[in-house]
Amino acid sequence: MEFDPRINAQRVTAYAELRAVLADPVTFSSRNMTGPQVAAVAALMPPEQRRLLELMSSLNAADGARHARIRAAANQKFTQTAVRHMADSIRERARTLLDELPEEADFVSEFAAPFALGVVGDVLGVPEADFPLFREFVAPVLELTSGEEVSERALGSYFAGMNEFCAYFGRSDAFRGGQLSEQERLSLCLAVVVAGTDSTTNMLASTLLRLNAEERRLGGVVEEVVRLDAPFVGFFRTATCPVTTGGVEIEEGEHLFLDYAAGNRDPKVFTEDFDPGRPSVPAHLGFGHGPHYCLGAHLARLQGRIVAEELLDRSSEVAEQPGDVRYRRHLISHGPAELRFRPGQRRG
Repeated sequence: MEFDPRINAQRVTAYAELRAVLADPVTFSSRNMTGPQVAAVAALMPPEQRRLLELMSSLNAADGARHARIRAAANQKFTQTAVRHMADSIRERARTLLDELPEEADFVSEFAAPFALGVVGDVLGVPEADFPLFREFVAPVLELTSGEEVSERALGSYFAGMNEFCAYFGRSDAFRGGQLSEQERLSLCLAVVVAGTDSTTNMLASTLLRLNAEERRLGGVVEEVVRLDAPFVGFFRTATCPVTTGGVEIEEGEHLFLDYAAGNRDPKVFTEDFDPGRPSVPAHLGFGHGPHYCLGAHLARLQGRIVAEELLDRSSEVAEQPGDVRYRRHLISHGPAELRFRPGQRRG
């Protein structure tokens, strides 16, 4: 573990320490999940703007009973049964998008992003005509959590996007009927929109780069992509009391950045090999661990497997050298910025 002055937090990288922190939400609170920079800015804002910033503080930033209550309201859409019922529509969406592509296209912007956006739209009951709005909601959130200094321009873009987001989802029925306040409901919608589009887009692009026509253990391929290629790098935690972690003394109020990507490559636990047959124990941290284990893990796995099947069925191939692939620069989001590929034709 080492202090990272750029993000004003102790960076936790060892697998065992990460699991221990994730399993102890009492000592390590999620309240500043988006990081100390955003928390510091929020403290200086007037109430209305602070409310908009706190939209990023929903399920992933809640602790204890509040977290359990919000998660219970969200779970209904992400159970294994609910996800399994989405399989046919997910496959049809993948096929339709691939059929419409030219001989060569950008996998990220022309397939993965609209595909992931469409699946999330279906989960939230959003009409397809409104899907483009989601990009205006996601982009400012990603910019504000990039790890760079929070600028006036980024804040302005975020507030504009969130005002529109609140107006749109204020009319939505998504997650109504439970025990959530309107702020909690809107925050949950935002969490689903951002995570369901951005992380899934990253995962699918990295899956394409790893596909092998001779490999049929596609569930294992998806797991290894999430482990080794880190669609989502990690989250912040805040110590609620003085504690020693990994031999380092942490003061109350000090921030930790939980680097799942590093933990998934911890040489004491894993090798660097990409192995779709890797045993499920010990479990990787790509979907987290403990009470904040990824709500959409079942859905992400299903999307990854279906898209891999469809790409292999078409003999889709990457149209650039792996060393030429340009990745996005972001603290917590990791994936190709673009990825040229040839979709191919579906067999039969």
